[in-house]
Amino acid sequence: DTQVGLKKNTTASYAYSVTFVDYRIFALNGEIYLHINANTVIMTRLILKAKGFGDDDKMYDKFSAEDQAFKLNNLFGGDQLEVTLAHQFNTLWTDEGVHGKNFAIFSVPNATHPDNPAAIYAEIGITPHHQVQQIDPERFEQISLHRVFEHVWKKGTRKSRNLNLDIANRRSMITVGNVTKSDIAPLASFSTVDEHRFPGKSAPFKESAHGGSCCVSFSVDDINLGGTRNNHHESLLVGIAHTKITWKPWYIKSHIPQKEKDLVPHSQYVSFFYAFDPRPPFQIRARSGYFCL
Repeated sequence: DTQVGLKKNTTASYAYSVTFVDYRIFALNGEIYLHINANTVIMTRLILKAKGFGDDDKMYDKFSAEDQAFKLNNLFGGDQLEVTLAHQFNTLWTDEGVHGKNFAIFSVPNATHPDNPAAIYAEIGITPHHQVQQIDPERFEQISLHRVFEHVWKKGTRKSRNLNLDIANRRSMITVGNVTKSDIAPLASFSTVDEHRFPGKSAPFKESAHGGSCCVSFSVDDINLGGTRNNHHESLLVGIAHTKITWKPWYIKSHIPQKEKDLVPHSQYVSFFYAFDPRPPFQIRARSGYFCL
């Protein structure tokens, strides 16, 4: 393990700066990709090697328009490991959400040509509809700064900014086709006490969910192992998603008795498992109830 210096200054003499959060790593087609939430999801490919092999890469110290590899500083640990960004970050903008985040990335093997690279997908949304976009994380379209602003701010607002991050934001990742949208996901396999106590509009949990981790492939034998029905005839992909408590304005009201506030979950995240078909439109076939990690 090693801790590397990636979180650099993203702004140039500007009051507003975007924070990098929720770093995740995905293995896709034999390569390792780094996924970060900023304005939306940004991604790049990682190169891992022992120190002393190929020392021509520049050190990463700022957002650069140069499309070349950048080595990262090791802050501590991993003395012999060298981590390199293969290229500048590409940004995954989507029409399905202005501020997209936590898009779980997964790949599906080519059914007709298994030796070809697998198709790579990003989960834009999980519930109530599973929304998935095919992407090419290595290719990008250079877009204008105005188009970046249209993604970041509501239509009709006139704002500007000066962020080094926009060098990456203008590298709009290539998408393939349109976002697929499945039918509504089935009911959860169980409900929490909170859902029984506060049904309907009073439900504490947001219906929409983001990806946490995806995906593990379950074969037909895996799915039917130990069961008595043995009625599932194709593999499924399984992931884990998360959502959060819906903010209630009365949480901060002094006239609301504390014992009533204590009955409602507050400022917490919950997770659930979900299983879906490994092909478009990636219909969700089963999901668990909520639980805390």
